Amino acid sequence: MVSKKYIYRTLMAAFFCAFMPAAQAQSNMTLYGALNVEFGSYQISGTAIGTDNKHLTKVDSNSMVTSYIGFKGTESLGDGLSAGFVLESFLRPDTGAAGRNDAGGIKTADVFWGRASNVWLQGGFGKLTLGRQANLLFGQVVAFNPFGGAFGLSPAVRLTYGKWGNDRGDSSWSNAASYSTPTMAGFTATAQAQAGEATNGSEGASYALGGTYVSGPLALAAGWQTVRSASEPMPNLTAGQRQTFGLLNASYDAGFAKLFAEWGQIKNHGYSTGTRINTTLFQLGAAVPVTKASKVLISYGESTEKPTEGSTSTVVTRHNILTLAYDYWLSKRTDTYAAVMMDNEMLTGFKKGYTYVVGMRHAF
Repeated sequence: MVSKKYIYRTLMAAFFCAFMPAAQAQSNMTLYGALNVEFGSYQISGTAIGTDNKHLTKVDSNSMVTSYIGFKGTESLGDGLSAGFVLESFLRPDTGAAGRNDAGGIKTADVFWGRASNVWLQGGFGKLTLGRQANLLFGQVVAFNPFGGAFGLSPAVRLTYGKWGNDRGDSSWSNAASYSTPTMAGFTATAQAQAGEATNGSEGASYALGGTYVSGPLALAAGWQTVRSASEPMPNLTAGQRQTFGLLNASYDAGFAKLFAEWGQIKNHGYSTGTRINTTLFQLGAAVPVTKASKVLISYGESTEKPTEGSTSTVVTRHNILTLAYDYWLSKRTDTYAAVMMDNEMLTGFKKGYTYVVGMRHAF
């Protein structure tokens, strides 16, 4: 007599043999990511007696790019229509830990798929994406500075989303939907929204709008967002609180160098008297080819925090960062670099910090 277990296994085998080849023929999935590890002496700006201003020599990760592992899949639906998904998780290869960093200060730890977790549909109408995804303005910050998304070394990133940044929306938005138009005469527009999803009404929806124009060596972009809700690892906003962030960007490839410029302003609304500040910032940078396989990268960024009407503080705070690096590509996927960064919180009693690193980055 044939057992039930045997019948079950036979039916399952028949199912996979019948359906798996068809599925593989219509879609595909890719494993990809990037790993970045470096060795150096790290120091941030701090007071003379504070621990923040002490040099720390260590093996670290993610100064040039935040390491991650990802899975993505696409499926052709016919008539120029396609669908897909993205799952991406941050990691720290120097220790093997997940996320960008541990919980601390106002931030919680990253969720596991903190870099991206979404599905999308694309066709002649443009592209629609639903789920956790890169924030529109963060994408512009990354595209218009010579260090890209380098949280450890890029002045532009550090002064907006990094150590000294005041953005409350984070580099990715959860519960988000975005739509990008097809590129027409070099111009692409994108709209993005993040649902507040608070049952008590304490958090509202966040919105972002942006556009990019590319014509030969010239690229221009502008973006604006209003944040009224936040998701991990950023702390929640409360009723009446919101933050606006406007950004202007430009780059020009002159052959001998690619030049970058950014200017932005962050404004807080509805906060307590101690945090009523506006932040104005800018970044200038260049990527200068030395050989076919190497470049010198340089970027200077500066932010100015000014208390607004009603604040109990009258202190104007300036912070500037200068980074110089040499980047050598061993192949299309692997590069090594050496960098020095000056970090300066320009307040009485604070000392400049100097960081020196050498590292390697590999994409797969």
